[in-house]
Amino acid sequence: MAYNTGGRRFRPVGSRKKRTAPQYGPVNTGCPVIEEAVVRLYREQNEEHFWSLMNALNYALELQTRVLMPLDAAVDPQSGAAPWAHLPIPEERAEGLQPWLLHTRKERHYLPLFTSVKNAEVEKASATRPMVERSLRGAMEYALETDGIDGVVIDPWTSSATLDVSLLNGLLKSERGTDGPGSEELEAGHAAAREHNWPEAPPPRGESLYHARGTRRNKTQARRMWKKAAQAGEVQALISLGDDCVSSGEELAAALQYYRKAQNAAREVPDIAYTPQVCLRLAQYETRFLSRKKALMQMAEAVQGFRILLDAGEEDAQLWLREAETLTNELLEEESAR
Repeated sequence: MAYNTGGRRFRPVGSRKKRTAPQYGPVNTGCPVIEEAVVRLYREQNEEHFWSLMNALNYALELQTRVLMPLDAAVDPQSGAAPWAHLPIPEERAEGLQPWLLHTRKERHYLPLFTSVKNAEVEKASATRPMVERSLRGAMEYALETDGIDGVVIDPWTSSATLDVSLLNGLLKSERGTDGPGSEELEAGHAAAREHNWPEAPPPRGESLYHARGTRRNKTQARRMWKKAAQAGEVQALISLGDDCVSSGEELAAALQYYRKAQNAAREVPDIAYTPQVCLRLAQYETRFLSRKKALMQMAEAVQGFRILLDAGEEDAQLWLREAETLTNELLEEESAR
């Protein structure tokens, strides 16, 4: 509470609550990539959007996404929403507790999973039940390994996606790894670049030329490579072009145009190798001026991705993570100063 005395406002010492950064997950940010992919599929049900959903789920697995799973426990139908969605039971303490299942008229049984608290609380049937927070991978594996469960339903009360056991099996077996290209793949990319076969030339080759990593610096050739790769829809090339605009002192609008194109390209095939970078750049140069809340959500996703890449030994992950954490702190300070 602030006090007004003589036109000046005073706030009691220690009364201002320190803001903390939101964490990526169902209790804080939800999983925007899955939710957006499901909405697009509902808007226009076609094969292209189906595969967009599969790509989003693949990315969610890479990002070690967590979901809320309701438990089969006694509930009071007269009560309102229980605090379980906001304060879920830790996964280790829920071991052995039975999940609550959805039953269809055709005697099929599905495990409901919620990507956010908001989606879990839409319907009283799940809003009043205890929840456990589990990894998306763990929940999918549980559905596959448990007799009598025919699949999972993601966000059953809103725009939902039903994945039967065959789809779950395919997703878990085809998940992309985070290992970088081997020497053969890298040399093939360099050969493609030498032959001007730009769609096959990886953006890291342009990075090497631009920053003189293992080769003589040639920014002009690096930009030429990035532009050719960008025409083929390479997300990392679009990010690099935007970064080059910023470092060269060009108008921010030019950089933002490249970052927006990267966002559109990443929307169809999100990947932990570049989507966190897109989140960071958009938060830095656009979203923070429109909605700090949305910018902090983007930063939570970016930080999550960079930490996973850092643990995997990815080159430059530490630099990206440091930049993301710096922006997060700036956003929190701006929010506290309001």
